[in-house]
Amino acid sequence: MNAMKDLWDYFNEIMRLRYINALLDWDQQVNMPKGSVKGRAEQTALMQRLIHSRTKSDKTAHLIKDAEKQNNLSEIDLAMIREAKREYDQATKIPDKLVEDIAITGSVGNIEWEKAREKSDFSIFQPYLEKMINLQIELAERLDTGPTLYSTLIDLFEPGATYDWVSKVFNNLRPKLVKIVNKFEGSSDKPNQSILKKYYDPEKQWKLSIEIIKKLDFDFNTGRQDKSTHPFTTSLSSIDTRFTTRIWENFLPACIFGTIHECGHALYQMGFKEEIHDTYLAEGSSAGFHESQSRMWENIVGRSKEFWTYWFPIFQEYFPENLRDYPMEEFYRSINVVQPSFIRVEADEVTYGLHIILRFELEKMMVEDNLQASELPGLWNEKMENLLGITPPNDAEGVLQDIHWSGASFGYFPTYALGNLYAAQIYNSALKINPSLPEDYKKGEFSNLLNYLKENVHQYGKIYQVTDLLKKITGEDLNPDYFIKYIEEKFYPIYGF
Repeated sequence: MNAMKDLWDYFNEIMRLRYINALLDWDQQVNMPKGSVKGRAEQTALMQRLIHSRTKSDKTAHLIKDAEKQNNLSEIDLAMIREAKREYDQATKIPDKLVEDIAITGSVGNIEWEKAREKSDFSIFQPYLEKMINLQIELAERLDTGPTLYSTLIDLFEPGATYDWVSKVFNNLRPKLVKIVNKFEGSSDKPNQSILKKYYDPEKQWKLSIEIIKKLDFDFNTGRQDKSTHPFTTSLSSIDTRFTTRIWENFLPACIFGTIHECGHALYQMGFKEEIHDTYLAEGSSAGFHESQSRMWENIVGRSKEFWTYWFPIFQEYFPENLRDYPMEEFYRSINVVQPSFIRVEADEVTYGLHIILRFELEKMMVEDNLQASELPGLWNEKMENLLGITPPNDAEGVLQDIHWSGASFGYFPTYALGNLYAAQIYNSALKINPSLPEDYKKGEFSNLLNYLKENVHQYGKIYQVTDLLKKITGEDLNPDYFIKYIEEKFYPIYGF
């Protein structure tokens, strides 16, 4: 008997159950009639219970113990044992009922969040959020893996990260971002975003989005793009990766950059080495590392002047009534406006981090400081005013804009800002090896960057932990200075500095 093989086989089965659960979620967000949510919530809860019971079983404990006794284990085997132990340790602390309650509340809460957002009425979603907050507090108390409750929840998405560590990163970042925003506010040569707010035919936007991701080497033989209320990426196996976008007919960036962003996630999922396909290692090293890939493609590549040197003439052919006589240089400036705005997913690269800091602070208060759900809309608006100098006119553009709290993703938001920082640091290393990458984009060529990412990031999945992987790629720990340097070098010329 090969104990290591038995461990792999057992957890591979659990991974297949997780893929089935992902299919249920994908279908709910893309295809399912809204009235069917109760049945889907019960199905999702059943899948969660099956996964949970298998993960925490005595058999799992024995398999891990036997595998640890094996000699001459490979690096991948050791990583598998590490991840299996992490999953087992977490699962044994969580009762089945809590798993079911979170799953059901998330499925139903997702639908109620959509209703509340559509009507811009927080009171519709409030009771579900109140229940979810209590469930998340119970989850953190039972897991008890971090120095604080909120640290425990952050660790679920960014293993090893704590509230204090993230706070230090954000406290260093915040004043630098505010200073840059204020500097640009004083510019007499601000870009004009009005060209992006004209009417752009939704069907043409969709066709263009497909054309772009084909150029980025998204494999339609093992993936697809669809539409949903909130863009997301999921895998139903290592050879079945799906993502969604959304289309706003009067704001071109929503579809175009949303598509590039989610494609970045998908390319990561599609790039794992075959040896770890459909295993527990076939995931990103962390949520923050995953975000580094999507933000790199969306912003560092997709909002670069070189990218639009190639794509702008094509956009002019698709939308001649808006763009035929519009200068490319002005279009490039328009997609790089730095301006406080209400919606996080549409925020520019500079103010985006401030949106995350707002959510980070509110989550900590909900989990540890007894902040009540009823207080959220007012406090959200207050913090928006303090951080960005604007107040949302309604709940839809304020506290209801994100899906995460309805789906139990407390502790996830910090990883978005960390993703920006990882992305700048990794891209800097890519440029050292291949300084001509920007010249590739002018020709519509993106394979050199993708190949670099496949070799240095994608193939490893979760074999390496975040700090080890970042150091392996860049030679150093997280250094936010790369992001600030990137921002200054890109945006100062755009704003005439």
